Amino acid sequence: MRPRAAGWAAGLAAVLLCCASLLFAAPAQAASGDTFERFQVVAEVDTEGYVHVTETIELRFGSGSGRHGLERTLWTREADGDEYDVVYPIDQVTVSSPSGAPDDLSTSEIGDGRQRYLRIRVGDPDVTVKTPTATYVLGYRIGGLLRTSGSYDELYWDLTGSSMPRITSATAAITVPGGAQEVFCSVAAAGSKGDCARSERDSSQVAQFAATDIPVGQVLTVGVKLKPGLVSNNAPIRVENADRANQAALETAGRVAAGTFFGSLVAAVFVPFLGRRHLRRHGDDRRFAGLPPGTVPAAGQPGVEVPNDRRLQIPVAFTPPDIPVGLAGYLMDGNLDPRDTTATLVSLATAGAVRLRSDGKSQVTLADPSRVPDPVAQVLFTKLFPKPDSRRRTVNLGDAGRLTDAHLALGTAVRDIADRAGWYLRPPSAGLGCAGVASGFFGVVMLFILGVFAATLFGSMASMVLLVLLAMTPLLLTIVVTVAVVGAKLAKGQRSGYGRAVTDQIEGFRTYLGTAEAEQLRFEEGEDIFSKYLPWAIAFDMADRWARVCARLIELGRLSADPPAWYYGSSWDINNFARQVGSFDSAVAASVANPPSASDTGFGSSGSSFSGGGGFSGGGGGGGGGGSW
Repeated sequence: MRPRAAGWAAGLAAVLLCCASLLFAAPAQAASGDTFERFQVVAEVDTEGYVHVTETIELRFGSGSGRHGLERTLWTREADGDEYDVVYPIDQVTVSSPSGAPDDLSTSEIGDGRQRYLRIRVGDPDVTVKTPTATYVLGYRIGGLLRTSGSYDELYWDLTGSSMPRITSATAAITVPGGAQEVFCSVAAAGSKGDCARSERDSSQVAQFAATDIPVGQVLTVGVKLKPGLVSNNAPIRVENADRANQAALETAGRVAAGTFFGSLVAAVFVPFLGRRHLRRHGDDRRFAGLPPGTVPAAGQPGVEVPNDRRLQIPVAFTPPDIPVGLAGYLMDGNLDPRDTTATLVSLATAGAVRLRSDGKSQVTLADPSRVPDPVAQVLFTKLFPKPDSRRRTVNLGDAGRLTDAHLALGTAVRDIADRAGWYLRPPSAGLGCAGVASGFFGVVMLFILGVFAATLFGSMASMVLLVLLAMTPLLLTIVVTVAVVGAKLAKGQRSGYGRAVTDQIEGFRTYLGTAEAEQLRFEEGEDIFSKYLPWAIAFDMADRWARVCARLIELGRLSADPPAWYYGSSWDINNFARQVGSFDSAVAASVANPPSASDTGFGSSGSSFSGGGGFSGGGGGGGGGGSW
């Protein structure tokens, strides 16, 4: 039967369905020059109305063929007037090749709406058939071909289609319950009638048909009359007009999508409030009720913890808290970054445990191990000088990986101290990060891309789902943003009353270093206030400001212009010290970076795999690292 163009509903889903109809239109024409030298059909109708078919096809490949094998298409749905469609379920597909051609089998349902078909491909896409012809035996079961008039049943069957190649010889033998009562055969263009070479019942009442030289565009159609009552399911399988069903479904989907969109907008308004509520409950610090910021209950006194009031004014602190400077960064933002490692290293220097150089070279030299100021600094010192009494007294920084282990060990140390002190109710975590946020947006985008693909491939139902997904865009994007923001806030952890008090002290001292001018600083004569607070200035990323303040103290004659005892090098200028600190900080950051694997280098070329204990992996020349690009 001639395929009919499908009409699609208006709107986005209609466009998608139109794409589907363009991609999967009627079965394609045969490759240029293909011929079915023999098309032999043997079929048997069972009592349940199924037709068991065996087709033997001798295919001569044409000049335009890829020569991989056979393609056969069978209609599975077509229009039946304006009200209904008819369907032809097909299963039990088998194939073989008596001529020895590749007989790999693949099937796919193609089309949408009122015209659909099963595409059967036989052959190997990686193999070209070398012989001019190949023979295939195709088997399948099909339903819905019978119909009834009341006084008799009938098999009415298009054995071929207008898109098949030229057929040199076609035969068909059809067995039906009770034997064929009458037969019909026609070879002509669709809608016309033409004679067949043979159309009869044999002595066993098997319907026999034959035709020769069927050109492209003509259809071989046969009919076999059966006695009534011998076959169940003797009527066409009629279903609702797919276009009308799709139209109704799309209209319903449009109404659902409109409601979903407005519901999504309303829900999107509340999502940030839910996120804020969750953040207030699980992310906000606690502090001790009734006590000033930075203070804790006296020993033996109970303390009641309440949610932190972010509007509370933190007073200025004129001295740093009595904690290692390496803990300050962890308490403020929940991370230990290379700047905190730099501050810890400088605290080792200002305490007199090591001396530093930063005048083109970044070095740490051992001075006095007994003057390590705190347990966190001790971790770094031990990593730099595991054997202080050895000959290695200077460490060059800036080489990738030099301080990696030390930085990781510092992180472990500050987390352990914070845990033992009970500073966090919920410790800091990695959070979503930029990659997590990007992944969230990418996931939403991919959801819609897959929805469009599914709608194009699978038709109206997927289009309806896509409409609903598009309507949920405001809610989905709001959820992604809210989760990202809340995740970033929660990643900093939730401080206890004790942790909040120490953080208040840190923030108060940061305010002091960030606002105090040289004329306002109070310190004893001869005291090296520059070195005393330098590690904290580095931790607060205020080294540049602190150097300017101290340069002013030198101008006022209150601070010596001589380089501090912990610094050595070819030059010293406090006005340029911020730049030197920046260079030193970069050297530390580079030292923290992960180096290439060195497990297969450094053995030289003097070894042998045949002497001296034999060879080993990595002992030869060459080699190196690798990765993606």
